Amino acid sequence: MSEIEINSELEGENNQKRNSSKETFLIQKKNWEDIKDSISKDIKEIFWEAWIKPLRLEKYEKGILYLSSDSKIISNRAENQYYETIFFQASNFFKSLKKIQFHTVSLKQKENISIKNNFQKIKINQQITNSDLSFIDSVSMKTNSKLTFDNFVVGESNRMPYAASKRICENKSLAYNPLFIHGDVGMGKTHLLNAIAIELKVNFPYLKIAMMSAERFMYQFIKAIRLKETIKFKDQFRSIDILMIDDIQFIGGKGSTQEEFFYTFNDLIFQGKQIIISSNKSPIDLLSLEERLKSRLSGGLVVDFLPPNYELRLEILKKKVEVLNLNVPIDVLQFIANKIVNNIRELEGALNRIWANYELTGTKINIENSTNLLSDLISAREKSISIDSIQKKVSSYYNLSLSDMTSSRRSINIARPRQIAMYLCKGLTSYSYPEIGKAFGGKDHTTVLHAVKKIRSMLESDQKLKTHIYHLKESIFNL
Repeated sequence: MSEIEINSELEGENNQKRNSSKETFLIQKKNWEDIKDSISKDIKEIFWEAWIKPLRLEKYEKGILYLSSDSKIISNRAENQYYETIFFQASNFFKSLKKIQFHTVSLKQKENISIKNNFQKIKINQQITNSDLSFIDSVSMKTNSKLTFDNFVVGESNRMPYAASKRICENKSLAYNPLFIHGDVGMGKTHLLNAIAIELKVNFPYLKIAMMSAERFMYQFIKAIRLKETIKFKDQFRSIDILMIDDIQFIGGKGSTQEEFFYTFNDLIFQGKQIIISSNKSPIDLLSLEERLKSRLSGGLVVDFLPPNYELRLEILKKKVEVLNLNVPIDVLQFIANKIVNNIRELEGALNRIWANYELTGTKINIENSTNLLSDLISAREKSISIDSIQKKVSSYYNLSLSDMTSSRRSINIARPRQIAMYLCKGLTSYSYPEIGKAFGGKDHTTVLHAVKKIRSMLESDQKLKTHIYHLKESIFNL
């Protein structure tokens, strides 16, 4: 056989091998598409679209199935969350399957783009940074320049949230990660988030900071699904240095959004990024959230706003008139602070009503006129909340008889609820110490004063008592 004939035969064998190898790969690729189709029947469509559909078959060799994607996030999630599911379905098609290996092939690698000099690298990096900043600008709430730390009035009821927020801004410390701030409506949670965002941008201008409501997060996620841009959504959110979510309670009940927020949360924490959350309730009391998400939210520092006492309410009003340069008599401010106790927003609203009436009508600002202007707020509150109604709610909550509220028994299981009831009466009604004492079986006003101070002191460190007070207030306000 001549040399030409030998070479021709060898070339034919090589072509046959190449054709056979190509045919084998096409069969394997068809198998992988069937595997993905099978998996789509086992998991929700949005998760299949996000984590399984983008996976590509690279090869199957020596019992190892090699899969890749364009995103490291997708490869990691598929390996960490769906490995067993993929392995189970794949073993039906690849009988000798031993394991699966995931890796990432970026678009730049696929297209074999080489960056020839540092100038080009800087230019591309700048484009990426500008894109990230554009995304952050589009999703973030605009900060309110008036809501700073300087005009946040600090008292006993909000000292912990304030101190924790300042600590993060000064040191960018991850000791409090996540920082979870909770409290009733109108207590100042959004003020603190604004103050944090403003301060961080001054102290760390290079950080990418996103501040948004939970509803905005949901909107962005749903929009990404609709436009089939879930991968882009995930990459963009995971590029953030500090993520701030206001009113996280509104994410409750939305299963797919909770799922995505859970993994976004985990990825950011793992990368050492800061997360700050606000809510109207503590994580454990957010009943509509999944247990694993509650656990994650509770894993950092949880701080809450206690109801503002009279002294803090008065200081807030003084600060308000100082900032706005209003001329309001001190006795009127004291009157407002004594009558409006639900939250800071209502307090400031009452002051605005009184000042607006003066500017529009020229009516003198005094207690008599203020009483008339705020009569709807005061009467509605005093009508719905009475000493008797508080006693009934506290008795029911602690499984006591109503007569225990007015008795002289001093056992701790009766005396402590009685003190709590006195504390709530002083905070939620306009009755004086002597009037409250009289309603509790003729107790001296000093007994009521002692009870109020005792409960106020305990609230600084007793988390269980804070929870009890919170639930009692919810019950009382729902009268």
